[in-house]
Amino acid sequence: AMVTLTIIGAGNCGHVCAALASGNGVKSVNLITSEPHIFSKHPVAVLPDGSRRTGVLDCITSNPADVVPQSDIILWTGPVHPTISVFKSIAPHLKPGAVVGTIFAQGLVHLAALRLFKHLGIVRFFALRNVPWICRVETKGSLSNVLGPKKLVEVAMMNLSEEWLQTVLEPIFYAPDCPRLTALPDFCPVVFNPANQIIHPAAYSGVFRDYQGKPMAELPARWLYRDMDAESSEVLSRLDAELQRIKDVFYEKTGMEGCKAVVPLHERLKQQYGSQIKDSRTVGTSVASNEAYSQAQVPFKKVSGGVEPDPGHRVFKDDIPNGLCVLISIAKRLGVETPQMIDMVCWHQQIMGKSYIVDGELVGKDCKDLSILQPEDDLEVVGGVQSMAKQAETSRL
Repeated sequence: AMVTLTIIGAGNCGHVCAALASGNGVKSVNLITSEPHIFSKHPVAVLPDGSRRTGVLDCITSNPADVVPQSDIILWTGPVHPTISVFKSIAPHLKPGAVVGTIFAQGLVHLAALRLFKHLGIVRFFALRNVPWICRVETKGSLSNVLGPKKLVEVAMMNLSEEWLQTVLEPIFYAPDCPRLTALPDFCPVVFNPANQIIHPAAYSGVFRDYQGKPMAELPARWLYRDMDAESSEVLSRLDAELQRIKDVFYEKTGMEGCKAVVPLHERLKQQYGSQIKDSRTVGTSVASNEAYSQAQVPFKKVSGGVEPDPGHRVFKDDIPNGLCVLISIAKRLGVETPQMIDMVCWHQQIMGKSYIVDGELVGKDCKDLSILQPEDDLEVVGGVQSMAKQAETSRL
């Protein structure tokens, strides 16, 4: 199956994809980026063994209309928060049968896809639960470094087969023989992922606990995770307990298998990082002593008079509107109380100048921009496995 692939976004993962894909059974590779002029037509990725892979980019453009109409697969490689606007920009140009995917997903991104691409009739969509490699750009537009490919990456899909996953999608990411892609039964492991969406708010609000809306003379802590204290650890434990409760009640109501892949954060950290964690007594010590997390610095803004939290950073823009707000919307439907999540959204929204939660309810004016569970949605859409019959019905409406 020789496919035409269009990559959107030129961050770390976009660079690596651009270099790897053309050798991997893809007929032609295009790139949509806001800075087409800085891109080489032959981007290079250096693999962990020191070998180099050179890609071939057929068309480098900032305009989706140039490349999306002829694309079989469109892959968004950027952060979570611009996903909806990216989907809106490609929607009018998609051909029937085209597959759209994201290299990392959080929240109800598949619901946004269902809503925005419903004119296609059947929406073919996939989302990776984790990025396929730890990687970084060395020279913008031409050179990237694959530091470590993951052995296994789980993928949630709508209207795509496991055969497609293994024969068409998996080779695109090969570096050199991993990762292997495995299919998730539904989108629950993405939606209920005990990861950034709970770790970031707990860590960040802990660092800036004493922030009163005025610049602070100095940064309270330099490291986002290393300095996690007992209070932030408590907050994180409560966030995880609420997340697990939402998932458990959702499973009781729907029986969706993917819920079984969602384990408590403390357990997941042990499974995923093993000996990289020096002190695994609690969830907080596991985060603070995790070598893989140790280099993450606290994002902040320099202002006259000192420093302030940075509401433009993705710890705000990804994890509040596309993380906790989504979980709260599902909890409200299920009748699950989430006082700690609500408290976290309130703290962050104030700094963001946004209104999501008002008097404990998700009714703020900025909720209109969110992809959250709406009263008219079926509960099942959370798992993304709306039946074919129902989709046909939706597309007729």
